[in-house]
Amino acid sequence: MKSYKNFLAESENLLRFYKATLFTYEQTSLLIHLWKKDKTSFNTVGVEFNESDYYINRRKDLLKNEKNLSEIVYVRLISALELFLIDLIRDVFIATKEPFKKQDIKLEFTQAELLSLDSPSIIFNKVITKELRKLSSGGFNEIVKYYKRHFGIEFGNFSPGKKKMEEYHDRRHLLVHRLGKTDDQYRKRYNYDHPSITITEEYLQQSFKDFKGFAALINDQIKYKVNQLIYTKNRKPKIVEAKSRVVVMLKQGEQDYLKPSFEFWAGDEFTMLSSLTENRNKTDEKTLELIISGTEKQISSYKKVLQDGAKKGEIKLSRFKTKSNYQEPLKPVYLNEEMLKQIARELPKQPWETGIHKTIASKLGYSNKFVSVAIQLLIGKGIFKNQIDGNIIEPESKKKD
Repeated sequence: MKSYKNFLAESENLLRFYKATLFTYEQTSLLIHLWKKDKTSFNTVGVEFNESDYYINRRKDLLKNEKNLSEIVYVRLISALELFLIDLIRDVFIATKEPFKKQDIKLEFTQAELLSLDSPSIIFNKVITKELRKLSSGGFNEIVKYYKRHFGIEFGNFSPGKKKMEEYHDRRHLLVHRLGKTDDQYRKRYNYDHPSITITEEYLQQSFKDFKGFAALINDQIKYKVNQLIYTKNRKPKIVEAKSRVVVMLKQGEQDYLKPSFEFWAGDEFTMLSSLTENRNKTDEKTLELIISGTEKQISSYKKVLQDGAKKGEIKLSRFKTKSNYQEPLKPVYLNEEMLKQIARELPKQPWETGIHKTIASKLGYSNKFVSVAIQLLIGKGIFKNQIDGNIIEPESKKKD
């Protein structure tokens, strides 16, 4: 999913920024120390330092800068994760509208708005905007409820666990709104007895690791939930009943019926030329070429429009060649419950060796990707435990149980 790739890129940039900034502080401190110790040697090689009120080379101040840096990076990392979880829903919306077809939610449009629409994209945008508005303002807990209600995905089944993920977000809240000072609610919930919290380097590194693994599992679960299609070669092809190449010689300028906004009736079906047009190319001032596709009724109705224009002497219809191109949809391959059980039976006791999905795929005759997604789904269902690099990773909440 695009949102997952964006999250990986953002988290990688944040980690690189964090490491590079620490490195810069360390190197600058070292150079200043050496310069103050022996200014003469530095001056002989053309190195010159200027004192700055903003950079204080004291251990105490450097530690404070490192603390502020880790907190800033952490807050942005949490924001990147929340954005990923919201944008992942947008990716689902692009792939399929099925999870969003709700009878209990009503959108209001004026008649003027509907008649002004050039395409359904405006309606779709209004639907998804309303869908996600509460999530953007409601925070992580609202996102958790949404995924469970609409996709059947329970975050508690994924490492590091729902409670640990909530602690990550609660800590971000304290850093942003209380400058790290804890409140009674936080101290009681997480059995924490200190008046303030911060982000240590160890904690930050663990959060990067946890978020990356968490995002990967959620991404795999969503891909499965969207359409259950594993083999892209077996995806349902676009069905085109007719396609035409049209070449028109313009005699009196470009007529309205040649513009994308042109509307006409194909029998009882209202049609816009823009919805039929695959390619539009004006080769010169007098020649327009169109590639249009649609039902035979739509193609023949538009051909009649052009023929009427030709009779009036407005255009010359040099070419209108139609080719029927109807394709039977290919039968998709679904990862169903029986296949999941079959793959689960083949999995040995954990921890598994690296590449176990390839071994099972070869034995059962499935693709490596097919079995890999199936294993991630089984982990998401709680049937198996998550593992990274051969090590079993359990959610925090289940470790305590």
